[in-house]
Amino acid sequence: MMTRPKVFDCTLREVGYQTGWFFDTGFCRDLYTFAQGKGINYIELGFFHDPNHDKDRGLFRYCSERKTEIADVFKNIKNRVKISAMLDLQRPMTPLVKRDGGVVDAIRILTRSHETDLSVLKAKVEEIRERGYEVFINFTSAGYNTNEMNAQFADFAAANNVSVIYFADTESVMTEQYVVDAIKLCHGKGLQVGIHVHDKNGTAEQLTETAIMTGVDYIDFTLLGLGGKWRDGNLSTEYYLHKKGVVGGYELTHLKNLMIEQLIKHHQHSAAE
Repeated sequence: MMTRPKVFDCTLREVGYQTGWFFDTGFCRDLYTFAQGKGINYIELGFFHDPNHDKDRGLFRYCSERKTEIADVFKNIKNRVKISAMLDLQRPMTPLVKRDGGVVDAIRILTRSHETDLSVLKAKVEEIRERGYEVFINFTSAGYNTNEMNAQFADFAAANNVSVIYFADTESVMTEQYVVDAIKLCHGKGLQVGIHVHDKNGTAEQLTETAIMTGVDYIDFTLLGLGGKWRDGNLSTEYYLHKKGVVGGYELTHLKNLMIEQLIKHHQHSAAE
């Protein structure tokens, strides 16, 4: 039975590429309630994008600008499960509002590994902390990183008191050995590490198995493994529940049907390429 990793349900953020981050309130609330009952640690909504540069998207694309409306969706059911959103370091962002009065608990900084300016990243880490959020760093396109680059990122995290860093296999090129090396590297420097795998090549479960056996601290998944900018898929919620020995029951069947309905209803807003 899987017991170690904490988990992010990224359905809203990842499937948001197919719906333009438009989701019915009932679906969002049902997803959160399901997470509450199944041992899921975080629900991730979307991004902090600037609506002046990225127009006509749904609520969860603009997590600062729409803070009050997002709080209204979850405020009566918010409980143990934390809510997170992503901040894309290399894209136009709206000013980051303080955590007070909102429902977003954690911010995961998305930074493209080979575009990362550590001085810019340091300033953003400090700003996020000052605003009252928990902070993670997600290095994307990380499958192309050398061990030396990952060591530099891990040293940066340790020096700046960022306890968790993620490596995202954006292009589905990671190997099992890469996963083992990345986890051991971070653990050796006193850091927790997460793996975000895409499933373009059908390797998401295999890489996650290796990560769990090596002691990974965080993993991500989505309902039915769907989502992604290139529709390349993710690790599935169903895999996680099976590994943990949890039965999804009618609630999971209901959620999967609702999600398909969301994809059909909001398809005209798709931002996927």
